[in-house]
Amino acid sequence: MFGEPHIRPVLGRHILTLRLVHRAVFAGFFSVAFATGVSHASDIDYRTNSVGEILLAQRAIADSVVETPTAPPGTAIPAVAPEEESVPVAKSPGRAFLLNMIVPGAGHLYAGNKRGWVHLGLEGATWMTYLYYHDRGKTKEDEFEAYADEKWDYARWLAADPANSGSDADLLISDFAMNNRQQYYEDIGKLPNYWSGWEGYTNPPADAQTRRFYYGIRNDSNNFLKNARYAIVGGFVNRIVSAVDVLRLLKNRGRANLGNDTQIKFNMRTRPFSNENALKITVTRRLY
Repeated sequence: MFGEPHIRPVLGRHILTLRLVHRAVFAGFFSVAFATGVSHASDIDYRTNSVGEILLAQRAIADSVVETPTAPPGTAIPAVAPEEESVPVAKSPGRAFLLNMIVPGAGHLYAGNKRGWVHLGLEGATWMTYLYYHDRGKTKEDEFEAYADEKWDYARWLAADPANSGSDADLLISDFAMNNRQQYYEDIGKLPNYWSGWEGYTNPPADAQTRRFYYGIRNDSNNFLKNARYAIVGGFVNRIVSAVDVLRLLKNRGRANLGNDTQIKFNMRTRPFSNENALKITVTRRLY
């Protein structure tokens, strides 16, 4: 009996109460620790970062942030207008046609076609050719007229054959000398009836060397002026070709036309080496 521990009931209840209090205190401590998120790691788990690593991390964060430019206070930020879409502008076939009739190639350039430079270059070459040959032809013309005034004499022509006085040939050449100098210079060098008026003409009749020289100068003048007319004809053809070509080009590109009620017609009259070349354009439109 004396060797066995003996606990009185009052003391046993006291010990049990202390154990329950201790358990409640520990439970409350751990609850507060987990609720506040406060924890402590051991020295083995924790490692301090170096200064270089911290600077690199800060630089990476700064580079990843895009700063929005801000205007100074009181400065209005201009609104960015939306880019307008380029819409192709339709070209008028009629306008392109008229431009090419005025200046070959201008209609093509208006329509945005580089072929216009070719027609424009041909137009420039045409005028250069015309001016060159026309100038040389007129120079030779002045030369042979001055030579004829010196070497052909009306009185000599009458003295060579008294029957010439008062004849139809006399009246005709006198009228040409007063009113039509071009025909006058042509007849005295071309028609044998007037050859006797040239210096060096002999009797019995023999052609004078002066007349042959005169006729050669006049022939050179005519050839130069004929080449000038060639250039004019070439320029005329260049206008027609360029005008028709730009109409075809625009119709094929945009299927453009003058309308079912409108028609355009061309009438050309061309005679090489003639001043009677002409172009007629007729535009008709039905009103009802």
